[in-house]
Parts: sequence; structure tokens; C-alpha cells
Amino acid sequence: MTATPTPLDGNGEVQASAVREHVERQVREGIRGILPIGGSGEFISLTAKQRLRMLEVTVEAVNGRVPVVAGVLHPGYADALAASQDYLKAGADSVMLVTPYYYRPTQAGIVDYFRRLSDSIDGDIVLYEIPYRTGVSLLPETVARIVEGTRTVAMKACNQDLSQQLRVVEAVAGKIAILTGEEAVFPLHIAMGAVGGMLAGSNIFPRSWTHILDLVNAGDLAAAKRLHARLLPATDALYAEPNPAPLKAAMRLIDQPVGEVITPMLPASAACIERLREVLPAALELERTCTVDYPLARPAI
Repeated sequence: MTATPTPLDGNGEVQASAVREHVERQVREGIRGILPIGGSGEFISLTAKQRLRMLEVTVEAVNGRVPVVAGVLHPGYADALAASQDYLKAGADSVMLVTPYYYRPTQAGIVDYFRRLSDSIDGDIVLYEIPYRTGVSLLPETVARIVEGTRTVAMKACNQDLSQQLRVVEAVAGKIAILTGEEAVFPLHIAMGAVGGMLAGSNIFPRSWTHILDLVNAGDLAAAKRLHARLLPATDALYAEPNPAPLKAAMRLIDQPVGEVITPMLPASAACIERLREVLPAALELERTCTVDYPLARPAI
């Protein structure tokens, strides 16, 4: 699933044509879901009108071909509830709710928060844990309690602690889909029990990331790791500065412009852009050849 950027023009209007073209490329290249207005979509910096418009255009462009998960990154209950209701009404298949931040609530408070939201909206929930952004981590037993009492169907897990990730998978195995957001260790998370990812890098390399997933699922972790290692220089460059500035710069370099970032974000630096220029050609060639270079093993007869 790709976490898409939000293209705005000079007047702050969503560039609908850019959204449609990008969604079409993503679906054509095999991406299995679209996540607009998340962190990569600059949810925090957008106005309510811009968020809703971005979602509406995305839903229209997807046209039911893959799921659309709308990001909801508000820290407070009332805003999260109102946004969730609006986004589900606008056609989102589910909403991705970040752990409430700033106050750093207790684990019991987090459970209560998600249960209240689930009871108040008519739709499915994707938990979003990203403690290095929010300062809030979900204990495995907390995730289990949330899953038991809500309409939670998945979790975007961005916890860099591999042991924590493994315990979360064990706590809710078979009950929800764990989707990693950690591109640096993507094959390992899949091998540990995640069933997919919500990634920013797949905006540019949809075939490569999908193929890494397919290789792991086919039992060829070694090939998945080799492919991942070859993609890693480009992945590192895309996160050399705060996301999505390098992503937007990279998309401009490959003639798929999606506008500039919004203050307080700054555009990618000259050094970052030069680094992208150096690594993108090899990564784009890999994107073209990945399924040939690393074929899926044929099932035994």
C-alpha cells in the first residue's frame, strides 16, 4: 500500500490531475492499496478542506479497484472523530488513526480512546503506531485489548524495535493485518509476520516493493533481502531529510511532479537532490528488471 504525497498548486489547491495520474500509475504497477493524507501526505500541515479534497480525488481515481485508507493524524478525540466520519462518508474504506500524542496518555487511556472512536464511527480502523514521531508506543497487550474491543482490521507498525514488533505480531496473530512502515527492515518485518506495508518509497518503486513482499511470501527470504539491499541506497536517500521533502524532489526528478512541501517543512537541500540524482538511475533500472532478476520460485509439482 502506498502512502501518497499531496500535490498542491501555488494557490494551495489540490492538483487533481496529478493525483489521478499518480493513482493510475500505482494501480497499473500492482500496488494493492492507497493511503492519502497520512504523514507522507502532510496531514498536519494541510487544511481540513485540502485533506478532504485530496481524499475525494483519490477515491474517485481509485474507483473501487483497491482499498483507500484515509489518514487521521489528529491528537485529539473530537477532531479525530469528525475527520473519521467525514472521510468514511467521502468513500474511504477505512481510517488510519494515529496514537493520541502530546499528552502521552497511559496505555489504559489509549485503549479507551480507540474504543470510543470505534463505537462512534461506522467503519473499520487501522491503528497507526509511530513512537519516534509521537512519543507514544503501544505495548503488545495494549494492541490486543484494542483489537478485542474495536473494529480494528489492521495496524501500521513503525516501531523500530524488532522484538516489540515480534511480540505485537504474536499478540494479535490472525486477528488483524500487521502492515510495516519501516522500509529499512521491510523483509524482516514480513518474515516476522507482517502481511504487507504502508510505504512512501513505493510511490517511485511500486514494482520493487511489491516483489520483495511476494518473494518473502513465496519463501525466498534470501532473494528478497538481496533485492532490498540493492534498493536500499535509494531508500536511504529518500529519508536523508524529513519525509516527504526528498520524496517530492525525487518525483520531480523523474518527471512526476507533486508540488512542494508545506511550511514548516523545507524543500530538499541541494546535497539531498544531488544524492538522489546519483542513486535514482540504478534504482529505476532495478524497478524495471526486478521480477526478472529475482524470479519467484515455481511451486513444486
